[in-house]
Amino acid sequence: MPKVYNSIVVNAPVEIVWKRIADFHDFSWAPSVITTCEKVGIKDGTAVGAQRLLNGAFFDTLIAYSALEHRIMYSIDDAPSPISPSEISGYVGNLHLLPVTSGNRTFAEWTGTWESTGTEAVPFMNDIYRALLRDLGQQFE
Repeated sequence: MPKVYNSIVVNAPVEIVWKRIADFHDFSWAPSVITTCEKVGIKDGTAVGAQRLLNGAFFDTLIAYSALEHRIMYSIDDAPSPISPSEISGYVGNLHLLPVTSGNRTFAEWTGTWESTGTEAVPFMNDIYRALLRDLGQQFE
């Protein structure tokens, strides 16, 4: 099972960072990566089952949400290569925030796991998660 892991320390308290990213339908905090985020269906961005279409190509479903744990988990249900349904299956992304008590900052970690016989998706997703986390960090500089 391939896995990607990326993390960053954000210069803001966890509650402030969570407030910025908590809505599954709002990616305005990542302008260098996500140009469009369309809500699909009627569920709001904190309801399990909410769906979105990112950049007109990545179709995601919210599969777990915890404001208490500052965690958003989602599946990627359709996307272009190298993470298309013909190349991978069972994609689960996990964005998790934790407080860094020294300095009142936030540790943000983003992981992705999936089933695949190839490894092409690993560098692709690593690059995306690094860019997303970089954008998140820049929101609080």
